[in-house]
Amino acid sequence: MDISILFATRNRAAQLEQTLASYRALDMQGLEWELLIVDNASTDATADVIERMRDHLPIVCSTFHGVGKNRALNEMLPQLRGSLVVFTDDDVLPEPDCIRAYIDAAQRWSDDVVFGARIEPRFPAGTPDWMQSPDFEFSTTAFARYQPAAQEGPVRRHPYGPSFAVRRSAFEGMCFNEQLGPQSGSYAMGGEADFLRRLHAKGHRYIYVPQARVAHVVRPEQVHADWLLARANKKGRGQVYLPSNKKKRRIRLAGAPLKLWLAVSRSWLRYRLATLRANERERLQKGIAYQLRLGELQQRLKDYSSTA
Repeated sequence: MDISILFATRNRAAQLEQTLASYRALDMQGLEWELLIVDNASTDATADVIERMRDHLPIVCSTFHGVGKNRALNEMLPQLRGSLVVFTDDDVLPEPDCIRAYIDAAQRWSDDVVFGARIEPRFPAGTPDWMQSPDFEFSTTAFARYQPAAQEGPVRRHPYGPSFAVRRSAFEGMCFNEQLGPQSGSYAMGGEADFLRRLHAKGHRYIYVPQARVAHVVRPEQVHADWLLARANKKGRGQVYLPSNKKKRRIRLAGAPLKLWLAVSRSWLRYRLATLRANERERLQKGIAYQLRLGELQQRLKDYSSTA
């Protein structure tokens, strides 16, 4: 089989219907492919949407009743049959030539195994212009904007979760880290990043494919301060598991570096001052900086208490 496309979904029936409609427009002529969907125990009309689309798409559906996106994906990994596997999400709309662009790039870069699409956020009406701008420094983490270069080729930054492709032969025996990624409550982000970094550690490069284009649908709540601050906290929790953070030896207090305790205190003070006199953008930026550090501290304390 040429292509497997895999994503998990949970209680987003309306968005899923829009996403699957975009798959019907894909240029897949002459390709043998499958669309694997993991229904992560949805309680809405997700199952009905999938059933309606079975007549139009080569859907392979599985229901996972456990907690966590990465656990759900791991359940489906052994069933993949495509030589090239595209990992994506239920709120990502591929352009009609997206998969064809991946295949063409995989042929051009025959010695490489990891390929990343161009990801453009699709914002809801009323989103401030400054938040939609690529200059908004949290844009990549918040909205998964991925445009690391002007041309196709190797890049230093790993692809992002909304769309990347990997040769199946390169990750046989691997799985996603189930400590990371969406699950109940607050969690550490970075499941896809961890997966890709492990491939990179094996000597595989990241190939950016700007012709493989997708739109990442941003929900209205995702442009509000509360959601963005929570997102920053999850990002900070995921920073704990970066290889660079694991290797450093530092003076620690309750399992967390003393420098981190000080950084949390300083960023909290800056945030509090910003809430008194700064504009909306500056308040949010100071809040994001605080939550990034706070999230890392909270995760370190959690990991320390579980091993103490």
